[in-house]
Amino acid sequence: MQDFPAVHLPESITDLPQVRAQWPGTCFVCSQGHPHGLRLRFHHTDVGVACACRIPAGYCGFDGMVHGGIISALMDEAAAYSLFARYGKLGVTREMQTRFLKPVPTETEIRVVGQIVSFGPTQAEVSMAIFDAAGQRLAEGRTFWAFPRLSRIAALAGVEEAVLQRFLDDCQVVG
Repeated sequence: MQDFPAVHLPESITDLPQVRAQWPGTCFVCSQGHPHGLRLRFHHTDVGVACACRIPAGYCGFDGMVHGGIISALMDEAAAYSLFARYGKLGVTREMQTRFLKPVPTETEIRVVGQIVSFGPTQAEVSMAIFDAAGQRLAEGRTFWAFPRLSRIAALAGVEEAVLQRFLDDCQVVG
């Protein structure tokens, strides 16, 4: 089994500056306006982002355990926000590898962390992990990203390019 690049859990997420930008669309994971979404808010770290959250019981697979698809979505979002916050880049996930280590409980605080492993003008690699409140690693993964032109993403998302650029600019503001 291949090892993933190490992801380190910050001591306190709430003490870190929050990524102030809010996604202009209806993303299930991060949009504050999605009526059934998770509405996660990420915080800047030195190498990416981190988020503390509780996943409602309605997003379970087996009772009391977060569905694997939701776990993957959480980590993919942490990877995306790592790229937004560190480099102001909006990309698409080209490949995702996920390892489920232990059940992720619903209705319990968890921490989702994304850390950039490598970054270039056309692609990036980001490592992610989910931890319980005690710091035990529950899931881990990595994603590989491609960076199409922003105009292409705007057309796919049905959002004006200028709106996406403002979002990316706001993501990089710390404080």
